[in-house]
Amino acid sequence: MKLGVKLQGTSFARAQLATVNRKVDPVLRGALNTTATKTRTQDYVKPIGPILKSSLLGRQLSGADTRGKIRIKRARRGMMNARVIPSSSGIRVDDYKRWVFEALSATRGRVYVYGLRGQKLAAGFVNPSSNRQTPLSTRIKRGKISAALGPSIAYWFKQLSTPQMQRRTNAFLQREFERRLRAEIAKGIR
Repeated sequence: MKLGVKLQGTSFARAQLATVNRKVDPVLRGALNTTATKTRTQDYVKPIGPILKSSLLGRQLSGADTRGKIRIKRARRGMMNARVIPSSSGIRVDDYKRWVFEALSATRGRVYVYGLRGQKLAAGFVNPSSNRQTPLSTRIKRGKISAALGPSIAYWFKQLSTPQMQRRTNAFLQREFERRLRAEIAKGIR
């Protein structure tokens, strides 16, 4: 899913910075990176935080384990776009703060996780007759039953990506660019 934001006035800024012998690219990269960081924190991590265990979104995971992560790909020289990238890996049901099950029979129950807008069906089951009643996956890998998986961060990311959020992000980018432009012009001629 792509949500684009547009910046106004880059050609005018380029001309203004040329008068003080400076380039617009560092200003633009800084504004893009700041906007991506702020958007990740304010518009995605904070709203998703109440539904997941507190340490899942912000913790550093080892190796290829990227479940629950919202990464930022920063703008740099040669790549003038910053991206907020959600993980599409399912999140273990027991990493959600709230989950319930609906008993269908003595040994099977549907698992639901609580999300942003109510309950969402998870990929797994619970044995209601069991003492532990842990959510388990319906697939067996190498003779072992793994934990049930709920919706990924990408699912919640898509629900949060609204036109209003896009307008807020666009307005923040514009303000940040103008603030950085004024600071760069205030430095004077090199």
